[in-house]
Amino acid sequence: MLFSFKALRAFTKSLSFIKPFYYVRAILVLALIMASDSTLKAKVSCEVTNSALESMPPVVVTLHRQDNTSFSITAKLANNNRTRAAGFQRICAQTIAETPILFVFSRPQKPSFHMNNVVAPIDIAFIRKSSEIDSIRKMVPYSILQISKPVYSPNKSVIAALEVRKGFFEDNNIDLNGKVSWSLNSGETQK
Repeated sequence: MLFSFKALRAFTKSLSFIKPFYYVRAILVLALIMASDSTLKAKVSCEVTNSALESMPPVVVTLHRQDNTSFSITAKLANNNRTRAAGFQRICAQTIAETPILFVFSRPQKPSFHMNNVVAPIDIAFIRKSSEIDSIRKMVPYSILQISKPVYSPNKSVIAALEVRKGFFEDNNIDLNGKVSWSLNSGETQK
């Protein structure tokens, strides 16, 4: 049990200044916490793969570090509304860890990403037209107790976003001084 009843009573007394509706809500939330012995992450069933993920073609993504070294990975390419909307929703954590997704947009924009129905943490790099990394965000699955659910967006307009497993950018020394390019099946390269 996370809280004792004595602690709950002390906490509820400290909330006496709050309007009754919010007071009752706080009590219910604490009761839920006390009754829960498992994680508070939203329970989402997952699949190893799905039709949206399977329909994404492979793309070679090259990540360039500040020290002029680089390495390439193979990712799935989400380049249409259906695949961009699906992303990693309902995909199991192991698949997320093994399968990066590159989201490519037809024109520069400030997209918003969410973690609804996503079962594992994801890091995302937003990529400008110049191939520079605009920002890197650490996205976490929603908790069942979260009232507001964050969305993740770049600082400026971007043409792509690369979703990878948690810690990927740090593990590979990729930061805001890095660049990202990719080669499409047609041989076209984004630089």
